[in-house]
Amino acid sequence: MKRHSARMRPVRLRARLSPVDARRRQQHGWTLIEVLTVLIILAVVAAVGARLMSGMFQSYFAARDITSSDAQARVAFERMTRELRQIRSATATDLDVASAAQVRFIDMDGNGVCFYRDAATNRLMRSADGPATACGTTSAQPVADFVSGLTFFYYLNDGITTTATVASVYYVTVRVNVQDNDVSDTLRATIHPRNF
Repeated sequence: MKRHSARMRPVRLRARLSPVDARRRQQHGWTLIEVLTVLIILAVVAAVGARLMSGMFQSYFAARDITSSDAQARVAFERMTRELRQIRSATATDLDVASAAQVRFIDMDGNGVCFYRDAATNRLMRSADGPATACGTTSAQPVADFVSGLTFFYYLNDGITTTATVASVYYVTVRVNVQDNDVSDTLRATIHPRNF
């Protein structure tokens, strides 16, 4: 006897979809609430990112200003202190101590040197004028920008007592104030000229 076997087919059970699920299945877009939520999240992320970028740019520009003005002032300051060490002698014909805003002297080679601040341009200037001529009359050259103050102090050999007598000057102290935007710095050095 022949047996007939019936093939069994798997039965697929279809779950009934609720009307909301059926509508969602047919829709391919976003709802207004979803779009607004995404826009609000993007706006918050953009605001935080813009604030961070703004802070980074401000830090960059401040660092650039500090580096530029400080480096320029330090190079000029080193040049000035190096030349001040070369004052020929502590006599009235070689050094002028009459002004605290400028220094005029004769170096070891017999050349006149004057350092002063040009208040109109806020520059540290150097000219080839000695104690006998006014600063800035002979070949004035800018040495550094952003100089907001320049002061010279002349001391006796105790390093404490100031003097206005050229023959008794033992130390010269230089103070340079640098101001670039919101960045300020003060450079200060005390020099003992080699020939004093």
